[in-house]
Parts: sequence; structure tokens; C-alpha cells
Amino acid sequence: MQRIAFLWISCLLWGMTGCFEPREGCLDVEAVNFDVAADKACCCCCNYPKLRLRYVPLFDTAIWLPNAAYEYAPGRWFRIRQAVFYLSSFQAIQNGRAYSIVDTITLSVRTPKGDTVPQVLTNDALVLRRTIVDYTVGEFRAAGTFSAMRFRVGVPDLAQRVIPALAPPGHPLGPQPEALWLGPDRGFAALQLVVVRDTLPDTPADTLTFSAPDFSSQVLESPGPFLREGGYDFRLQLAVDFRQLFQGVDWTIGDTPAWKARIWSNLSNAILVLPE
Repeated sequence: MQRIAFLWISCLLWGMTGCFEPREGCLDVEAVNFDVAADKACCCCCNYPKLRLRYVPLFDTAIWLPNAAYEYAPGRWFRIRQAVFYLSSFQAIQNGRAYSIVDTITLSVRTPKGDTVPQVLTNDALVLRRTIVDYTVGEFRAAGTFSAMRFRVGVPDLAQRVIPALAPPGHPLGPQPEALWLGPDRGFAALQLVVVRDTLPDTPADTLTFSAPDFSSQVLESPGPFLREGGYDFRLQLAVDFRQLFQGVDWTIGDTPAWKARIWSNLSNAILVLPE
């Protein structure tokens, strides 16, 4: 009887061993989908952390309402109809070293001689509009505490030569409804604002476009600390305070160059990256 029981248990264990299949999964602890229960490394299934930004448009401390009138000076009111801008060249600074987005993309660019050639670019350009949105910038693997976040309002010089019509559908450097590409000589506008200088019903809107050669791009830096733990996305806030952006602008004087120069100089105080 004992022999029969032994044989039965042996067969059962052999059957269980024969049916066992190793579980495939991501075994890289730096990946966001690291699978502690996996027995075998999968092929190309690991998903790595990304830099993600929650865009928060403000006017002072309140969320900016696109159709609202705002007092920019005692007794003086105006409306912001539209605010669209490019951000790119994201870097996190740690011990003096800059860590960038890993993702790249090959886009068609126009050379100074007028030829069309493929060019590999860092794929981290964003088009920001006026609503609260979570943006995925791209893959970012560095971890730890960072002393600052650096980014560009506008796009770098090489990206200014991208041919939008040849970009993949939906890509930020492709055609945009606001017509942010201004031609091969001027490239992409860094910032476009549509404002109404008062609250009168017949006042026409002014469109302010910031582009080359006067306003091609501007690099800003927000102080930290910013912490990203290994194996998790790098989640931050991007706050734009439109009160600060328009600080010191006198809408009663129709001097567009003066308005633009003032707004451009206000960028560093108006756009900040913050811990989430």
C-alpha cells in the first residue's frame, strides 16, 4: 500500500513539473512594469519611466478662465483669448550634470541649401494650449534628487528647419491649427497670444507672435529639489501664471513691439516647473 502511494505521489509531482512553464515578464527593476513574480525575462516588454507634466494655467492663484476679464492694473481690464506656445529641450540637473529625454525621432529638415534630408532629433517638443492637460514628454531614466529643471520656450535651432508637412500625423512639429510654422525663414513661433485690450464689445483682438529673428527661443530654469524614485514616472507640474506674463504691459498704448519685449522678459517669472 505504501509503495502504491509513493508511486502515485511521484507521478503527481512529475506531472506538475512537466506542466510548469516559466512566467515571462520584465525583470529590469528600473522599469515601471517590473514583475517580481516573473521567472524569465521577456523580449522588449519593459516600459521605462517617462517625464510627465501636468499643465496648470493660472492668473495669479486662480485657474485661468479663457473667457473671463482680468484686471491687470487698477480699473483696467483685458481678456486673453488664446495662448499657445512650444516647450522643448527638457533637462534635469543633478550634481552639475544635465539628464535629457531618451526618445528620438527622425524628421525631414530643410538644409541651408534648400535640400530635404532626414535628421535625428530629441523627441520632446510639446505644444501647450489653454486647458489643464497631462503631457507625456518622453522616456526619462535618471533617478534621484535633481537641483533644477531646465527647458526651452520655443524649439532648438535644428528643429526650426523641420518641414511640418512631412512630420508624422499629430506630431507637435507638424501642422497646427494656429499656423505656428511661419515659413522656412522664420521657422516655428515660440509663443502666440491673442488678447483683447479692454472689455468693450467692438475692440478687435491683437495677435502677438513671438518668432525668429527677434524671439526664436528662450531657455528657462526652475530650482528644485525634484525627486524621482527608480521604477516610477517623473511627475511634475508646469505652472504658467498669466498675471506674471503680462506684468507691466500697458494695453492702453498701442505699441506692439513694447508689449512683446515686456512679455518676453517676463517669461522666467511666469513659467515654472514645480514638484507634483
